[in-house]
Amino acid sequence: MARFKVMIERPVCISCESCVNICPEFWEMAPDGFSHLKDSKKVGENEEREVDDVSCNNDAAENCPATCIHVYDNGKRII
Repeated sequence: MARFKVMIERPVCISCESCVNICPEFWEMAPDGFSHLKDSKKVGENEEREVDDVSCNNDAAENCPATCIHVYDNGKRII
C-alpha cells in the first residue's frame, strides 16, 4: 500500500494549469479543460492516486489558487 494519496476536487478546478506547470509528471489538462491527475481513479467527481513518493505534488497543491488539490500522508491530510 502506498504511503501517500493525491486527490483533486475536479468541480472546484479553475483550469489555471498551475499543477501542470509545476508537476507535469503527474498532471495534465483533460479534454474537458480541467486538470487531470494522471493514472488516477475516479471517485465521484474527484480523482485520486496513491503514490509512494509525493514528488512535486506538494508544490502543486500549495500553489493551486483554487485549493482543490489535496495530499494525504498515511490517511492524514497534510495539504
